[in-house]
Amino acid sequence: MVRILSLLALCIHTIFALSASEFAYKIINDESKKAQIDLLFAGKSYLDENGRLNMNEVTRVLKMNSLINFNLEEPQSLTLSFKAQSERVLFFKILGEALNKSGIMYFIPSEIKLEKNNIYYQITLQTRYLLDPGIFYKILKENSVFIDDVQRLDGYHYEYLLDFSNAILEPNVNLALNTINSLSKPLKDYVFTLKGAKKMTIHPKNGDVWFPKILFLDRNLKLLESVQSKERQNEWIGSVPSEAVYAIVSDNYSLDNIRRGLEIELQP
Repeated sequence: MVRILSLLALCIHTIFALSASEFAYKIINDESKKAQIDLLFAGKSYLDENGRLNMNEVTRVLKMNSLINFNLEEPQSLTLSFKAQSERVLFFKILGEALNKSGIMYFIPSEIKLEKNNIYYQITLQTRYLLDPGIFYKILKENSVFIDDVQRLDGYHYEYLLDFSNAILEPNVNLALNTINSLSKPLKDYVFTLKGAKKMTIHPKNGDVWFPKILFLDRNLKLLESVQSKERQNEWIGSVPSEAVYAIVSDNYSLDNIRRGLEIELQP
């Protein structure tokens, strides 16, 4: 039954997936290039193994045929809007890291709307490089997040509709119970499974200044408890929520504050 349902879901995505030519029209938004786009993509399938459009392959073809260029001659104001249904913690963590990996490190949130699990998030930045949706597609796919739709609204304003329904949170450190786990310098927030622990102790390493930020999530990645301190701490000891499966640990202000890493102990 599970196999049948999986195949059914794949077929549904295949039927309603954005086609290569539709995707190309939307991101180029130039009627004069329609004939070239039709010639390149009409009647051709560019679906990946999930039945989704392989946006990386399509943008590669567009670049090879000089139909799109993500490099600008001079800095421009770029606006990116994102729509999704997702748990907030999961959305902002995965999206933030995906933007960073795509080369977008510094930006200003210009609009945020949160209604239950419906999220609208808009950012602006000055840049000479547009976000390549093909590369963005590949990065999001690592967390089983997919781009359902993307379009160029006007000028340098692009809007993305993201599918977080199958999103996953991959642990990036493996902690043992009843052991002081010494973690090295973080390149991003520490994410780990709690392995049934009921108590957790955390220490910053000598020379670091730590402002704790600790998030506990259940197996469905719903936020159960949040610890965010504006005060420097040399130790954090606390109970783990009973339904918690994952923890995200970092600094409330900057990972540079814990550049030597943290020591974390999980206790049953």
